[in-house]
Amino acid sequence: MKNIVFIIPLLAGGLISCNNTNFSHEESHEVEEHNVNEIILHPEEAERFGVTTSIIEPHDFNETLSVSGEIFPAQCDEYTISATKSGIVHLMRDVNLGTTINKGEPVATISANSIIGGDMDKSAKITLENAEQEYKRIEQLYEDKIVTEREYIAAKETYLQALNAYKPRTELPISDISGTISMLYVKNGDYVEIGSPIATVIANNSLILRADLPERYGKFIVKSANFRPSYTDSVYSVSEFNGKLMHQSETSIRTGYIPIYFALNNDNRLITKSYADIYLIGTTKHNALTVPIEALVEEQGDFFVFEKVDAECYTKHMVSIGISDGQNVEILSGINPGMNIVTSGAIIVKLATNAGAVPGHSHEH
Repeated sequence: MKNIVFIIPLLAGGLISCNNTNFSHEESHEVEEHNVNEIILHPEEAERFGVTTSIIEPHDFNETLSVSGEIFPAQCDEYTISATKSGIVHLMRDVNLGTTINKGEPVATISANSIIGGDMDKSAKITLENAEQEYKRIEQLYEDKIVTEREYIAAKETYLQALNAYKPRTELPISDISGTISMLYVKNGDYVEIGSPIATVIANNSLILRADLPERYGKFIVKSANFRPSYTDSVYSVSEFNGKLMHQSETSIRTGYIPIYFALNNDNRLITKSYADIYLIGTTKHNALTVPIEALVEEQGDFFVFEKVDAECYTKHMVSIGISDGQNVEILSGINPGMNIVTSGAIIVKLATNAGAVPGHSHEH
């Protein structure tokens, strides 16, 4: 019997041996068939492409429920800028949805010059200026005893009435908070009455996460939550934003759902008025086997994980999955405690299985 070494092509282009086993020529085909589930990945390649593993052990895992919801600003961090006078609006050049604005910064000017009847403020100001000029003239004449006291008192009253009528309002509607413009109610050239809304500014410091819990799960005990905003693939935990469960409201926002609110402190990662997938975290389940979601690969509706059996060999296991908290998923069957499972870079191992090469490499055999 001749000793041979079972050889498999190296992903980056070399040759390695798996387990250094001796086989006869006749047995080699049987071994190749037996090891069809075995994947070879050189340690240097695994490190380069971020393939890492962890020993899987039972631990406590929380029951979860996947629902939908929305992120919106806390009421105290929302400010509506209103028109300070009636007239035609002209927005500042850089004012658009999403524009950052500082406290005290104007968003528009308002002019009544082209309106029939003109600018009432300017008319009142002219009246005041004329009344003041006349009052000062009469006052000097009164001191010189040229006019009577009655004429002096009448001029003074006219001046005081004009002064009371003229209450100038700034033409520059300004924001009382620093934040982001989330809503514009007007466009250039629109006419507004005094007090009409022009824009809404959101401070983005304090946010509310609302989860819509279906009424059929009304007895689900919520302790915390993870969530994935619609604009990103990242999953965040409420605790990352110093979040806390506020209350479970009895007032339904959507028919058939119970709103649950979390208060969050934003650090500029979250965008207000965006929808989110929310994973409500409930009571604790003991002795659960879990893996990170990225440890799973899916093939035609089935889920698999990869076990590292030695320095350069991996095997593939079909698994049944249970609940997920948005970051980890429970494994009901297919792996056992103590297995060394690929927890990141599973897609690299899968590609090695399918193509015998990892992305970015070309090697001619």
